[in-house]
Amino acid sequence: MRLKATVAYDGSAFVGWQKQPNGNSVQTEIEKAVSLINKEKTRVFGSGRTDAGVHGLGQVFHFDSPFEIQGKAWIKALNSMLPLTIRIVDVEPVDDSFHARYSAKTKTYEYRVNNGEYDLFKREYECYYPEKLDLGKIEEACQRFLGEHDFTSFNATKLEVIENQVRTIYRFDFEVIDNHIIFTICGSGFLKYMVRMMIATCLKCGTGKIKPEKITEMLEAKDKDVMQYNIEPNGLYLKKVNY
Repeated sequence: MRLKATVAYDGSAFVGWQKQPNGNSVQTEIEKAVSLINKEKTRVFGSGRTDAGVHGLGQVFHFDSPFEIQGKAWIKALNSMLPLTIRIVDVEPVDDSFHARYSAKTKTYEYRVNNGEYDLFKREYECYYPEKLDLGKIEEACQRFLGEHDFTSFNATKLEVIENQVRTIYRFDFEVIDNHIIFTICGSGFLKYMVRMMIATCLKCGTGKIKPEKITEMLEAKDKDVMQYNIEPNGLYLKKVNY
């Protein structure tokens, strides 16, 4: 039977979601646990990669099992084997045609910015950005990304790896809570570093170093060389995957 699982994890403890030769990954830990329960080597398929330092609130993966085990039992068993930096929050049976990556309709990310006093104990979970910001300019910058665009200028992946750079952004906004800016971005899909580049560009607009209308020029350029901005991964969270 095929199972769909939702997982939360602390990205600061891993080299990313995907298995890597240079360190421990979230996928590696989950595959070890699932394989023990299945009594055979089992591969899990995630909705997409998250980089080192990026956190998961609602990452989704699927796997197959020869056993008819209920969802709650899977949650209990997996969490008993996984490190405390990874928690399975839901498991449910799905049709055999379901694929965590290819069946996904939209993904929602959250990015947390601390624009106030530096907090040592949250350094792995938010981006410290002490510069004075014009929130109106940031809002205008966010709006520039809405809709369907070719995101070649906001993509770190080699062009020959992904031919189609067109993505649709359905939502890009933020709320301010006690000197913290919480960005929410929902789209049809995202390219490598795309979310972080978009956030970095909006913050640069907030500082006045670039104007919001520059974003439209960057999108229309479809040129990787025009992008000079990125931001650290620790403030980024994969919040939800919709199917």
